[in-house]
Amino acid sequence: MHEVAIMESMHEQLTSLAREHGASRVRRVAVEIGELSNVVPEMLEQAFLAFREVEPLLAEADLEIRRIPVRVRCRSCRQETGPEGFKIRCGACGSTGVDVIQGEELLLRDVEMEVEDEDPGMGNGAPAVETEGGPR
Repeated sequence: MHEVAIMESMHEQLTSLAREHGASRVRRVAVEIGELSNVVPEMLEQAFLAFREVEPLLAEADLEIRRIPVRVRCRSCRQETGPEGFKIRCGACGSTGVDVIQGEELLLRDVEMEVEDEDPGMGNGAPAVETEGGPR
């Protein structure tokens, strides 16, 4: 189950982002997982829940998984289509000479963190800070 290793790497990124922004906790994490990425979204979610149990930074965090469908560009007719079923071929002309242009991603897309209020005169709330992560 390599999703645990992926979650370990994501935890390192989240810890680094939290340190960089002075955040005390992560509230929401959004990842994009392509259908051809060899990542099982349900297994990644289970790994995330396990990390939430032992990592204070993630204790109240929610995980949002966005599934990215496969899209191909045909080398013959140049059409961009989504393949049907398990055969990766052009949806327009049926050619198997295609390039995958979407669906292999694994991206840490959005992170919402809670930042401690540095100015006591600014209120008691801890505002959320959103940041985007880079490709994985």
